[in-house]
Amino acid sequence: MNADRSPSLRLASPLRLVLLLLSMLLIHPTASEAAFLGSPNALEMFPGDFYKVEGSPEIAVSLDRARVYQGEETSLYLTLTNRGRVTSIRVNDPPTTSPEEMYAAKVELELENARTTAQDVSVSLLFPHTGDEAPLEVMRQVAYAGNLREGQVSSRLEFPIEVYERTPPGDYDLLAVVNYTYQWDVAAKPKSSRPENPDIFYLYESKSETVPLTLRVVRESGAEFRVKEVMPADLKVGSRDNVVKMTIENVGDDYARDLVARLRPESGIYVSVDESPIPLLRPGETAELVYKLDISKDAVPEKTYSLKILFEFSDSRKKDLFETENAYLRIEEDGPWGLIFGAVLVALVASGLLILRQRRGQV
Repeated sequence: MNADRSPSLRLASPLRLVLLLLSMLLIHPTASEAAFLGSPNALEMFPGDFYKVEGSPEIAVSLDRARVYQGEETSLYLTLTNRGRVTSIRVNDPPTTSPEEMYAAKVELELENARTTAQDVSVSLLFPHTGDEAPLEVMRQVAYAGNLREGQVSSRLEFPIEVYERTPPGDYDLLAVVNYTYQWDVAAKPKSSRPENPDIFYLYESKSETVPLTLRVVRESGAEFRVKEVMPADLKVGSRDNVVKMTIENVGDDYARDLVARLRPESGIYVSVDESPIPLLRPGETAELVYKLDISKDAVPEKTYSLKILFEFSDSRKKDLFETENAYLRIEEDGPWGLIFGAVLVALVASGLLILRQRRGQV
């Protein structure tokens, strides 16, 4: 918690505040008033400062929701509570028995109660991170809570965020930076010409508090799938009606019910049967997915193609869940050129062996 002690003075009547600058333009200060205005601790030495009060606002920050899901676009809500209090009150300059000083001292003591009010409160939600890629983005970083009296709770302040799908599950640190001003001191200068209308001087201070928060990113579902095997692992260019079987395992801690696994391959591979329904897959269990694929004649030989599997299912907590996992398939050359190349290779090997034998016979 850091305080920027750059106080500013304002001059006001008991009914309303008047900016000090305006008052200086309209009123020529006496020597004592001029010294008061220029002194860094002027209110403590000023004859009209009857009381010295200790205490300040103290802002507590709570995060209404501390768990979010991978790939989720949602909002975080912060609530601010002013837990500040007055810790001590002492007499700084006892008033005399004159009516104007007695009344000025009474007004000052009443106004000192505003010391614990946080004014013009703003809060920024920051996500400090290291590395090239952030796991989430805070879409709006600043919200405003207005003034908070001692004990007052703000309304819920909204911060839209986007959690990236690639974000690993775990705990992440956030920082709530709260900025505000508060009445650091007040002094009432009695006027014999107007006993019930003393001059009121205010001294304000800016303050900043940094509150650490923790946000947990969790998987949307307790079920989690991994591809264990793809058979066959390679297919020929231009081949049709290939039956491909994939073995998947539920490596999560929850079951998947009414599981439908659809295949979404790269361009060059076409799926004629793209659904493989599974009624129930418990944690640790495996299942076989069966698809029928056609390989385009324009597919690139010797390339490993990615096949995205889109899982739609329900678990013990939620329905209409989605997960994705990738499988991989290699495309091999096919056709007469492959046969010709194979025949040529066999002929060359045979010729080499024949020549070698003949040379050995000559020796």
